[in-house]
Parts: sequence; structure tokens; C-alpha cells
Amino acid sequence: MRRMTTGIVAGLLLLSTHHAQAFDAKGGNALWGKYAIQTCRSCHKEKGLSSLAPEEKTVAEWESFFADKYKKLRDMNHDFSATGINERQLENVHRYLIEESGKKGGGSPAAGADASKAIETTTKKVSMPAAEGTTSEGGTGVFNPAAGDSTKGRYVFRKCLTCHKKNNGKIISPADRTIVAWDRYFADDFKKFKKDMPKFDTYGFTAVQMEDLHKFVQQYALDAQKPKTCE
Repeated sequence: MRRMTTGIVAGLLLLSTHHAQAFDAKGGNALWGKYAIQTCRSCHKEKGLSSLAPEEKTVAEWESFFADKYKKLRDMNHDFSATGINERQLENVHRYLIEESGKKGGGSPAAGADASKAIETTTKKVSMPAAEGTTSEGGTGVFNPAAGDSTKGRYVFRKCLTCHKKNNGKIISPADRTIVAWDRYFADDFKKFKKDMPKFDTYGFTAVQMEDLHKFVQQYALDAQKPKTCE
């Protein structure tokens, strides 16, 4: 009887050790991750956040979110325990996202820490052609990606958010995109804005307001020091 009890205890300890094992960036099963991510997507849909489609980011960008014990995800106040997501499921979700992103042209897998450094380097080097603004308050009317006031940009963002809510549009947040992704969104005379909002030119935003908005979403983007998921 004592031997049986000892065996059971040893088995429970082994099982406990297995579940306490640290996140393995090279582990995971993409097929299981495809199902595990549905839990994440349900939560995101409820909060009006990203749909978590693999093609939303490159392999390197997904890797950076899971680097350093998925620090970027934790910094965004993800309560994994509340949704029942454990380490093994995170490994599966991680594997699913990077494999599917790679298939869709998102680049080849890279080590988490190295990918994070690559993203930071890309962010520093990104450049963006100047875009023509509609009018400018005391300016030239030309959008300057290096200018802007994030504090003023907060009010511009709230104006956008109010309009989205009023017209049943997507609930947006600065953390919807990385810094580089937001830079691209403001590039080429706001080409992506105009694609998503065909009436963009009628909204009356000045070049200065767009500079402020750009600075605000940069400051609180998904890969910023303090990402902002809501307003």
C-alpha cells in the first residue's frame, strides 16, 4: 500500500513538473494551435480587437511577441489564466501563427530574441515619403512623419473612435498595429486610410492633426514600451 501511495505521489509530481515547464519557443503543434487560438479569438472579438489572423504579422513579428516568456503579450495585460490558456497551448498557438504566417509570405521563422531585435532595427530604420495634407494649421499642408504631438493626437484619436462607434465601425486602438505597421498606414498620402475609408478626404483632417494622430498611435503601438489596447 505504501509503495502504491509513493508511486501515485511520484506520478503527480512528474505531471506537475511537466505542466510547470517553461514556454518552449521551438515546441508546439500547429494543428492543436489552430484550435487553441479560437479561445483567444473569442476574447478578441468580444473586446473588438484584432482577429489574430496569421497574415496580420510576419513570422519575425509573431516571434517577437512570444520572446522572453512572451513578454509583449504579458505587457498588454493578457490574463491567460482567466481564459484557461496554459504554457502548452501558448506553444501550440505560437507554432500555428508562425507556420501559417510563413506559408502566406510572412517570412521564415527566426529565434524569438533575434526576431525582437530585428523588429527594433526595422522600426528605427523605417522611412516614409511625405504625404500631402488637406490644409495645415500654420504649416505647409505637407504631412511630416517626424512631427506631431502625442497629447494632441489623443484627442484626434478620440474623435476617430467616436465616429467609429457612431457608425458601427471597428473599435480601434493604438495596439492594433506595430509602430512600423502604423508608419505604413500613414504613408503614401494616407493610402491605407483611404482604402479602408473611401470618404476619408471629406473628414477634414489637417496635416497637423494627422501628424499628432500618427505620433499618438506610435507612442502606444503594439510593440511600444507601453502599448494601449483601449481608450
